[in-house]
Amino acid sequence: MIFYVRSRETIPCPDCEAKLTVIGSRKRGLIEYSGEKKVLIIRRLRCPGCGKIHHELPDIIVPYKRYSSETVELIISPSKEQKDDYPCELSTAKRLKIWFFLLRNYFKNTLLSLTFLYDYEEALSKEIQCLLFRLNNSSGFNGWLKKLVRYLVNSGRWLHTRSA
Repeated sequence: MIFYVRSRETIPCPDCEAKLTVIGSRKRGLIEYSGEKKVLIIRRLRCPGCGKIHHELPDIIVPYKRYSSETVELIISPSKEQKDDYPCELSTAKRLKIWFFLLRNYFKNTLLSLTFLYDYEEALSKEIQCLLFRLNNSSGFNGWLKKLVRYLVNSGRWLHTRSA
């Protein structure tokens, strides 16, 4: 299954806030919780101000992960009825859990700093507080990882290991 991803929003550069221009597209594989594999065609965008290339990622993608955000969320914090039911090998599920455990404090501290940065937007601050609660407790709401990734990536605070 191939899906084309395109936003209707005007997207500013996360580094210099200039308007990005489309320079092409690329394929991105995605695996759903059911095990179904999808191919997303995502746009490549170039900033005329700083010259950097960015990719337009939908919120169903966790950067640098092959599984959808819903799948990663269910692997990290499974419900009681799907305790050991993973769409991947057990070693992959363990790596995802370790990845999240190691970055959890970074996520919490970054969300706290975003709360102070955007204190004037009360709705945003309340949503971030809800995410902080979700990171501290096992109970929460569905879709928390999508929101967490959106805040971290859009604020330029998503840690990655890519050097090029």
